[in-house]
Amino acid sequence: MATPTTTTATTTTTFGWCAAESGAAHAPHVFGFAALYRAWQACRRGKRGTRKAQRYEIGLLDRLVDTREALQKHAWRPSRTRFVTLQPKPREILAADFGDRVVHHLLVPWFERLYEPVFIHDSYANRKGKGTHAAVQRLQGFVRSQRSAHYLQLDIANFFNSIDRCALFGLLQARVQRDLRRPPCDPRHACPDEAHHMLWLARQLLTGNPAQGATYQGRPQDLARVPAHKQLGNAPAGKGLPIGNLTSQFFANVYLNELDQFIKHTLKVRHYVRYVDDFVLLHGDPGQLRQWRQAIADFLHQQWGLALRDAGRLAPVANGIDFLGYIVHPDYLLVRQRVLGHLHDKLRQWHRCVQRADGSLRCTPQHADRLQALLASYFGHLAHARSRRARAEVFDRHPWLVRWLQPVGDTARLHRTDRPGSAQSLADQWRWLQWRYPGYVLLVQVGACWECSAGPDRARSTRRPGLPPTQTVRAQHLPALRRKLTRSGLPWVEMVEHGRLHGGLKRRQVQAVGPGGTAAAAPQAAAGTPAPIHTAPGAPAPHIARF
Repeated sequence: MATPTTTTATTTTTFGWCAAESGAAHAPHVFGFAALYRAWQACRRGKRGTRKAQRYEIGLLDRLVDTREALQKHAWRPSRTRFVTLQPKPREILAADFGDRVVHHLLVPWFERLYEPVFIHDSYANRKGKGTHAAVQRLQGFVRSQRSAHYLQLDIANFFNSIDRCALFGLLQARVQRDLRRPPCDPRHACPDEAHHMLWLARQLLTGNPAQGATYQGRPQDLARVPAHKQLGNAPAGKGLPIGNLTSQFFANVYLNELDQFIKHTLKVRHYVRYVDDFVLLHGDPGQLRQWRQAIADFLHQQWGLALRDAGRLAPVANGIDFLGYIVHPDYLLVRQRVLGHLHDKLRQWHRCVQRADGSLRCTPQHADRLQALLASYFGHLAHARSRRARAEVFDRHPWLVRWLQPVGDTARLHRTDRPGSAQSLADQWRWLQWRYPGYVLLVQVGACWECSAGPDRARSTRRPGLPPTQTVRAQHLPALRRKLTRSGLPWVEMVEHGRLHGGLKRRQVQAVGPGGTAAAAPQAAAGTPAPIHTAPGAPAPHIARF
């Protein structure tokens, strides 16, 4: 039986659609339950711990069934949340709900199969096997082979807010129609029924201003800091894509693919790298680069109505190329100073959060995990460049960090210093805390109460073998005890329960450190080696009154 075909309009100026919208035929494969389930698996990758992903997973089957029915009946409509990020600069973000992102992971792979053979090799944004680090390495390879050359770095002005959605849909439609004519044995062949439904879905995402009807989350004063021309709600009719969606990143590659083809095949530029709307060209003659700049500006204006942000940067490659957070030199990479400035700003904000009025430091286990994630992400970025001095400067300028984190030698790895690396019992955790904070009054949570180290003359006999002399403190008395210790000038450290280890032992880690004391990070912790748990050197804990 012949496969039914769907006729689509080829115009790029209107959202032409010749297929009947009412009573749309089901697409059991492209909008089926199995396809949606795979899209959900791709969407949750790396995000299972987020609140939105967990909330969606609670009612997973019902949500997938509802989405499937809405898609098959062509009744699905996108919804968005609007907020503002202030780093590295104020920017409006329109993020889709988690359920909509599942649909995005259904749409983008289908179009990627058609477009990946078309995209040039040196387009590195939002593509498998690409990314920022691959783009930087590719550019550095060009620089090594052209050490005496010059570079021209260009950027498109207000790119996402200037994308013509109607023209973009025309590009998608033309590509699908071209692949519809391929034989079924061709890997890039587009099934007519699938193409009909996927083009309908792309049309839904490209119809209307995405900022209209979006729910705003955040402070109104933050939105006021975004320039008016950068707000999508102020974009001209028919223009603008939301920043922050998987589909927008892919659509940007489709839109700028015409520029890539022009630069590679018309201008014959050999050394060219692009990441979204930021691209670099290399050549030995700076005059040739100026000619290319004018040709690119004319092409963008005539083809898409886009403009370059400025004249760009034209300089010898020996000066270093500021690209994607790195300064690219032929033989090494440096980290951009603005990246380091943002890191220090964020750590200063963290210090203001953990510093208490009495001079103590307080960081809950949940906040300690977030602090580790923040620093690990920056150190991962720094690890690709010459950054040993920059990493050391982080801990020199923020000495409070050693209470929770320390680098492992000269590497970019981080070691947690707020909990023992290995412990088989509560006694082991006590020994580690004594080793880590000699001379401190130790406050350790044990169930609903707290065990406080005390002098031998006032100590009660412990019920647990191997534990130091302790006193029991009720939770409601703990704040008063901390204040008493601080007024007395006695340093103290507080260790709380947080989850369980594999053997059933409760995990305990440092939550607060009182002012005073000279306990520094032990050499074993600084080197990343677990603290010894068989001995507890250091002065005995000072005597405190029974509470």
